[in-house]
Amino acid sequence: MADLIRGSSLTNLPELITAHGGDPEIYLRGAGIDLRSVGDYNRYIRYSALAKTLGTAAEELGLADLGLRLSRRQNLEMLGPIAALARNADSVEAGLLGVIKYLHTYSPAIRSHLRVGARLSSFEFEIVLPRVPYRAQMVELSLGVISGMFELMTDAGFRASRIAFQHAQISSADTYLDCFQAPVEFDAEADALVFPTGLLSRAIPGKDGLAYALATRYLGEQHRYPSVDKHVVELIGKLLPVGQATLVDIAGVLLMHPRALQRQLAEAGTTFEGLLDERRVALARELLAVPDLPLSVVATRLGYSEQSSLTRSCRRWFGVTPLAVRRELGRQESHPRPL
Repeated sequence: MADLIRGSSLTNLPELITAHGGDPEIYLRGAGIDLRSVGDYNRYIRYSALAKTLGTAAEELGLADLGLRLSRRQNLEMLGPIAALARNADSVEAGLLGVIKYLHTYSPAIRSHLRVGARLSSFEFEIVLPRVPYRAQMVELSLGVISGMFELMTDAGFRASRIAFQHAQISSADTYLDCFQAPVEFDAEADALVFPTGLLSRAIPGKDGLAYALATRYLGEQHRYPSVDKHVVELIGKLLPVGQATLVDIAGVLLMHPRALQRQLAEAGTTFEGLLDERRVALARELLAVPDLPLSVVATRLGYSEQSSLTRSCRRWFGVTPLAVRRELGRQESHPRPL
């Protein structure tokens, strides 16, 4: 499962850290997060990096409830088109099912489920990525946002019947009560928000049928590109900077088996390795043309863990070292060819 989440997941986290005396850049850079990703739905970061940022800040700032605090500053809008679908569906049930269906477009590292009962139902949240640091912080953040989602889809007076956490209690009882205004259970079987089943049939106030249709169409087309190779090229460009542009990673985002993706690319007359190499060549030219950009940064942006990999690739692509490519690009810039 791909270790990815949209950059919009960082919305308001730097401001919250600053408000409590911390330096958000230290935590973000310490987790390997590009500061330009903060709040940007169109950029990906590692899900584990978000967890590390949140958890490390919580520990060092002495804020056991940092995940809950952040959930109060975030809302459904960070989910992009999923938010438009949820708040414009015909009913609460339709909105929840839409979130469940398309949540992987926001982060393939998480998923949700709707369990419908006679009197009570539950909306469950699950982190499917193994070995996530500070899992409790991430779960509390997520259920706090989910609670806000229910308020948006029903009304500001919504109160859950119960909030359930699989982990042990990490903050005071009053902290949870203040956040959820509902009983909270720990060491539960699932991480979930429990609510009256009758709520599912409630119409969503202020819904817009056209907005719902547009959001559904957009989300449905996320994985139905007319050309699979173009979709793969786009994803490679987004995931290279976070080191998540392997065949397995891309196939995970597309909800495909790697072999199935390879077969589709073969039918399109190309290979994953070829597309990855082409994108790296083009990106290398762009980055090496920036005179003071360190070669270590160029290597990272190309998805390499070591600068030596960049050197080997440049020799294969251009027949010379990265520095020689940079010098040649500089000469071309200084002496452009006449028109």
